[in-house]
Amino acid sequence: MSKEGNLERIHEEWLVLILRGDTAKQTEDTFDALIEGGATLLEVPFTTPGACDVIRRLREKHGTRVLVSAGTVTTRDQARAAIDSGAQGIVSPNLYAPVVETAVEAGVVSAPGCFSPSEVADAMRMGADIIKLFPCDMVGPRFVYFMQGPFPGVRIMPAGSITIDNMAAYYAAGAFAGVAGVTTEMPLADAVRNSQFAEITSCARQWVSEVRAMKAGNGTP
Repeated sequence: MSKEGNLERIHEEWLVLILRGDTAKQTEDTFDALIEGGATLLEVPFTTPGACDVIRRLREKHGTRVLVSAGTVTTRDQARAAIDSGAQGIVSPNLYAPVVETAVEAGVVSAPGCFSPSEVADAMRMGADIIKLFPCDMVGPRFVYFMQGPFPGVRIMPAGSITIDNMAAYYAAGAFAGVAGVTTEMPLADAVRNSQFAEITSCARQWVSEVRAMKAGNGTP
């Protein structure tokens, strides 16, 4: 699928799940369980051991059922390695031009982290596709709303404390997508640690259902 197609998919499916696993196997097995519950937008951070191998295997196993991005990408070399492994998006906690440029040149989704209007403007000039608002709980949904005035068409993806209770507020404010931590916001830390895959699948199913209700106008305001 083209980058534009992937962007449409991210907006439509909205919920991106990020997992900082302790091992590559734990990360892969947990994502498999999340996918079973309907999760499709996955983010594998570079702080995960064997991140590139996890990205590659998830794409090989699940094909077009999933869209896999690399997260916590902070260097050009990491971005290149992730793209070579099949990452369809490059997500960062900060704004760093070489990382954005590498993603843009490769034709994959670029989502650098920003936290001010100046950073948003700089990222858009660099060609970033999505602005990752991180950490979003420091500013809340109103930041998303106000950025759309001076920056028409900006795609903002809040991350850091997106929960099942507050994501509708971010969506109503115009959030393009939202990122939730599997072991934090969901929260599934114990389930991941203890390989409780049925619980992980059930939780994913609940979150995906809530997103669908939210986008249909029936979610919790």
